[in-house]
Amino acid sequence: MDQSHQPELIGSPARQRILKQQQQSQQLARTRIRKQKLKFTFIGYLIVLVFLAIVQFIGIGFFTQGFLLSRQVLPNISECTNDQLNTCHPARFEKAVVLVIDALRFDFAIPVEGSEEYYHNNFPILHKLAQKDNAVLLKFMADPPTTTLQRLKGLTTGSLPTFIDAGSNFDGDAIDEDNWLLQLHRRNQSIAFMGDDTWYALFNEYVNPELNFPYPSLNVWDLDTVDNGVIEHLFPLIQKENRTQWDVLIGHFLGVDHVGHRYGPRHFSMKEKLNQMNQVIEDTIKQIDDKTLLIVMGDHGMDSTGNHGGDSLDELESTLFLYSKNKRFNKKSNDHYNVSELGKNYRSVNQIDLVSTISLLLGLPIPYNNLGFPIDEAFSNDHELNQVIFKAAQQIQSFRDATPNLSPIINEKYRLFMLDYSVNSENKKQWEHLIQSAKDYQYESLEECKRLWARFDLKMISFGIIIIFLSLTFTLTYARSIPSVRVLTMSFEFIGSVIAMSLLGLVLSFSMFVVLKPTDFNLKRCLGLGASLGIIIGFWAPIMDRFSLNWLWHQVRDFFIYNFNSWSFLGLIFVSLHCLIFASNSYVVWEDQMVLFLIITFGFCCIFGSLVNTSLPRTQRILCILHAITFTVLSRVASSITLCREEQRPYCEPTFKSSWWSIVLLHVSSYTLPTIVKSFYELSDSYHSAAPLWIGTGVKFLMFMNAIYWTVEYVQNSEYFLASNFNLSEPLLKSLKLAIARLVLFISLILANFSWSRGPLCVKLDIKEEVSQDSENPSQPQKTATILGYGNVYGSSYFLLVLNFAIAIMLVTKPIGVISLNILIVQILSLLELFDALDIRKNLIAPVVFGLLGYQHFFSTGHQATIPSIQWEIGFMTTESIVFPFTHINIVLNTFGSFFIICLAIPLITLWKIAPSSKPITVLSQIVTNVTTLITYQIFTSLSSLIFAAHFRRHLMVWKIFAPRFMLSGMLLIVFNVFLILITLWFGTGKIVTQVNRIFGK
Repeated sequence: MDQSHQPELIGSPARQRILKQQQQSQQLARTRIRKQKLKFTFIGYLIVLVFLAIVQFIGIGFFTQGFLLSRQVLPNISECTNDQLNTCHPARFEKAVVLVIDALRFDFAIPVEGSEEYYHNNFPILHKLAQKDNAVLLKFMADPPTTTLQRLKGLTTGSLPTFIDAGSNFDGDAIDEDNWLLQLHRRNQSIAFMGDDTWYALFNEYVNPELNFPYPSLNVWDLDTVDNGVIEHLFPLIQKENRTQWDVLIGHFLGVDHVGHRYGPRHFSMKEKLNQMNQVIEDTIKQIDDKTLLIVMGDHGMDSTGNHGGDSLDELESTLFLYSKNKRFNKKSNDHYNVSELGKNYRSVNQIDLVSTISLLLGLPIPYNNLGFPIDEAFSNDHELNQVIFKAAQQIQSFRDATPNLSPIINEKYRLFMLDYSVNSENKKQWEHLIQSAKDYQYESLEECKRLWARFDLKMISFGIIIIFLSLTFTLTYARSIPSVRVLTMSFEFIGSVIAMSLLGLVLSFSMFVVLKPTDFNLKRCLGLGASLGIIIGFWAPIMDRFSLNWLWHQVRDFFIYNFNSWSFLGLIFVSLHCLIFASNSYVVWEDQMVLFLIITFGFCCIFGSLVNTSLPRTQRILCILHAITFTVLSRVASSITLCREEQRPYCEPTFKSSWWSIVLLHVSSYTLPTIVKSFYELSDSYHSAAPLWIGTGVKFLMFMNAIYWTVEYVQNSEYFLASNFNLSEPLLKSLKLAIARLVLFISLILANFSWSRGPLCVKLDIKEEVSQDSENPSQPQKTATILGYGNVYGSSYFLLVLNFAIAIMLVTKPIGVISLNILIVQILSLLELFDALDIRKNLIAPVVFGLLGYQHFFSTGHQATIPSIQWEIGFMTTESIVFPFTHINIVLNTFGSFFIICLAIPLITLWKIAPSSKPITVLSQIVTNVTTLITYQIFTSLSSLIFAAHFRRHLMVWKIFAPRFMLSGMLLIVFNVFLILITLWFGTGKIVTQVNRIFGK
């Protein structure tokens, strides 16, 4: 052997090992670089979306501050004086017992012949006593919004609430304006209180601490705790030996209101509560003495569903009852009671009129900000009424004198009234004329104040609209994936520009605030404006520096021309039509039907597209047609579940009611939905590994527990159960429900999501042995390996996360709404199959239809763009009292549940039925495109809602229709951004793309 070649031969295996190690090292280095690049790209996307979300939030904040103004409260406090401006009147009563029966609608207190409703003819004592001269029953008209806190403000201060005050119903800050409780406190008179703790939040400093017994008020599923607590403390205090401890006693009952929220007025429990209140009033009348005034009143009514907060007649009409054992009231000759007309001939008074009335009856100064007028019937005769109207007019004019920008014409009317009064105050023939003149003056003054407090800050509104529009310009460009712009935004040069410009904007705005000291812009507003403009400039500056505006225009034009087809056109039409809905109050009212029309239109387009798509194999085309038909039919079925707005009557019949058949459907769906989901997984051969555990066991078990919860709830609330002697079972059933709700929410939101983030993919390695069929050359069996579910590894695994949240949302949704959410899950799966078969997953129409589905099931789960449709009672499914954040999470999941499911499912448009990609950044980019397209769609609808709300700010229906809809739009924009960024992208998409890339990446 040649010795010269010996070292090479000897070294050959070593060299091969070295080369192999080098190749492995290079491969590991490339893999590590790809992982780092994927990580940095992902972080870049999140940073961009976070900054865009901040701009949108700032825009919403500006618009809200300009649109929902709160009035300025005058700090003045009325006093009794000896000069001409003496607003006090000799007291007719030494003491007063004020009993508030929350949500006591007027027809609850009057007889209704022939009615078999539980809320009729079960509270007869007020009407019975009102037939005598020492009692009077009046229709008590509330001012919207009809929420308890706002009504208590009106009932104690005599002023009008503004719409934004409705948002403070859970934030009961002490009232900082003059009120009759403050006046009692200033006179060292003792106030005893028991009941709704809203009074405690508002008036705690005025109530005798030894006689203060507040009870939690917001647990609407608890019908008895507050009422029993009031009764427990009320009757001992009104006994003769304890009357010296108090001068005014206030009791606020909540049972009637809670029955309405929990069951609606047509429930057996309403009869029991009204009977109980009837007995309370009867026993109270027996206990009080001759020097005590009894006032029984409701703070608002309730609609046909038992809710309140809006301004329908049923919500505004409440009850006022005045009673004294020996003093006559000034009942008018036309006060007759026509039972058949449901209170048509009862006189109506405004709730704010109670303030001046109770002040004058107790000898107190009328609160300074009061706008109401003394109630005629509360005084003994026209002579006394003639005296008190003079004092009330003085008080109103003193308020007007201290309030700028009020009409001098009305002030002149006051001057003429005073002249007339000074001449004719002792002329009996002129008393009626003087009373009417004073009423006319008060009415015109009140109407002017209403107009004044409806003044909008157009500057703030404009800033809000402009900021949201600027965020839309970049989001729209960014969403539809102009590649060069998308690549630029991933660079830290771009992100650095955004951060730097936002900081610069904050510094400049702060400096301008310090130097210029603007009167109409506080520091918070200046910083918000500076930050938002800085972020927008930070976005556009690098793009304009790198690319010319003309180049961008050609990129946008070429992109839309290249991608434009009939499906894109349909998507643009849908977005445009949804935005134009807000131009009409009728369309806003019927938005649920408009959304249904768009969805059904898409369904029929899919059916037609499947029929004419000859490129599909026959079997696949038939399957595609079936999916399209399924989607269309289910959309129509879901739309039959409705909770009608007041404006939709009588053309809408509500079907969102709990009944025995909805409970049966819950149990059936706990087996059918997992079976249907399994069948979709089997279409892509993905029902392996984690899928059987999640779908076949986990989902089935949790849905069955949901069904058990609502079964117990239905049985517990059934008329038979309430009328029987099963009271011993009540604590057991309550504990059982709490345990089930907590268990399901913990498993679905915490345990299942943690397991999902650490669990396996829905794939299976199938190894088979194949023997050669050649008999002449037999060979050893050959093993072949197949990865089952490989073609849908992203989608099948990610959909398990959607199911986790869907189960939690189903728990906090009422039974018939759960059926709607079951339909939503099947609709999503059908859509994913259609997007794949029709090859429209990258089209504009895909995320738009997903967004429309969110709206459809928002309506079909018992919600509307109104305050009364908020299902507050759901907050107490897992807690017996308000516990942050658990009570709030329940309400948020219930209200926005359908949108959460849609936001979580958006990545499936890209991920469903695709094999592992060697370019995960491309997959991630397509997901972000769909996510930002959904955000863009919501920005368009929100911006349209804001613009038309501002345009119709003087419309008759602005506070009933346009304002609640703009508030829903603003909240949805916040919800979409937060959920899509934190849950959909950061938790869901990031995990699944990274895991698949780690296992299957090359």
